[in-house]
Amino acid sequence: MFEFLNVILVETRFPENIGSAARASANFGSAPLSLVKPEMWDIEKAKPLATRQGTVLLEKIRVFDTLQEAVKDSVFCVGTSARVGGIRRETLTPKECAAEIIKHLRQGEQVSLVFGPEDRGLENHHLECCHKLVTIPTAPHCASLNLAQAVLLILYEIYQLAPEKRKKRQRDKGSLSRRITNEERELLHAKLKKVLADIDVLQSSNPEYFFLPMARFLDRKSLRRHEMDMLLGICRQIERLTKNS
Repeated sequence: MFEFLNVILVETRFPENIGSAARASANFGSAPLSLVKPEMWDIEKAKPLATRQGTVLLEKIRVFDTLQEAVKDSVFCVGTSARVGGIRRETLTPKECAAEIIKHLRQGEQVSLVFGPEDRGLENHHLECCHKLVTIPTAPHCASLNLAQAVLLILYEIYQLAPEKRKKRQRDKGSLSRRITNEERELLHAKLKKVLADIDVLQSSNPEYFFLPMARFLDRKSLRRHEMDMLLGICRQIERLTKNS
């Protein structure tokens, strides 16, 4: 999906910022980068800030003379702006921007996300190429963001809505061990009761009664097998220590 999203950096001054932008893109989907009339483009200066994954994007960067050329194949273009008011009055938040972009990416349509020069941002003539504008809300006394920070924040919001992100969450969820069965729960409770009674945490006269608050505490979170094994391991260590004392 992110191969349809083009991150365009216009008249960038410092190659180091391009490297950091490449790293941000690698973190959140690896959208390709394009440059429009960079003041200085030196891949060797950009590489240290790109990391290995970002360097792959640097090596595939396309350089254009005009923004019109860079966005010619896009059906939707979003420009970034720290300035508001006038023709920049209607702006999207990063979340709103992400929702708009994802609609197009899901349909396999080319989208451009355009960032201006570090010192002044996009000029009005650049905005003629953009369908929408996005502004990142900041504290009033410090509205300026580093170029790579702006790239990262907006790509992050897009990535949260992407199917790839949901798949990653599902893989992470699937990597957890299974929830314990009721039989395993009873085994764990029996072991805990015995150990806690042995070290006088529970009154030996009626351990079942005094264990109930502990059982409720454990049931508050559905235990998984690896968590049960951890608790049983603690019980074994307690038994070993009490036996040797």
